[in-house]
Amino acid sequence: MMVRSESRSRVAAGGVGGGRKNFSREQTRKFVDVHPAAQAALPRNVDRTMFGHGGADVLTPAANGAHHAHISLSEQFLSGYGAERSAAVLNWMDELKSESEDFINCRRDNLLEDELKASLYRGAISYLVDKIFQELRWFAFEYNKVAAGTALQISSSILGEVTEVTRVNTKREAEETATFFRARLANRRHSLVIRGSGNVVEFYVVPVSQVMALSLVETEYAPVATMQVKVSNDGVSWRLRGMQFKPDTIEELCMGMFARFVETTKKELSAEEE
Repeated sequence: MMVRSESRSRVAAGGVGGGRKNFSREQTRKFVDVHPAAQAALPRNVDRTMFGHGGADVLTPAANGAHHAHISLSEQFLSGYGAERSAAVLNWMDELKSESEDFINCRRDNLLEDELKASLYRGAISYLVDKIFQELRWFAFEYNKVAAGTALQISSSILGEVTEVTRVNTKREAEETATFFRARLANRRHSLVIRGSGNVVEFYVVPVSQVMALSLVETEYAPVATMQVKVSNDGVSWRLRGMQFKPDTIEELCMGMFARFVETTKKELSAEEE
């Protein structure tokens, strides 16, 4: 009885009254490592070389040789190693490869030619839009000397290359996009939009309140002028399509477009006064 009481008092002093024993991090890790559940898990350093990939650069020389032998055997299996082919089959395959090679090379040449052509036209359109904008901006600067503070005062901006959504589905997700080179003039009522894409530069006069919708609004208006652009070995040439107005220079073209823009706003203001 004395021994049991003393044992219980020691357990109570060490387990309850004395508090829990604190283990260090190293002792805790040792406990986890020797736990049966941890020992039953798969090892982390699984040899994956049996699958033909992974870890080939850290193999021993002997294992590395076995690894390459396994890959070689796999390739031989996929290619039908050991199967004999008749002369007719070999000739047929040689002809098919030769024809396909010619087809691929011809297609590659066509793609390169199309890409080069698109790049040349993209550069020509960018150049023309920028040149037109520079002319129109100078006209606006001079015109604002008399129009400042009125509804005819003009601001100008060039957006450069812009990619826009041209069609959406019922979920308002983009289905089609298009890239344009853009510049514009604007007064309080209208905006003169210069839009270049492909091999054309188009001019629109649209209400200034709708200009932010870009191509989605422009499709509702007919262009006031369309410039057809052609790139050849002689350089870049252009002409206005379907118009009696036939300017000889970019400067004359810009004069006509600027006058059309100003007159449109003046007519609207005059109609409101009446």
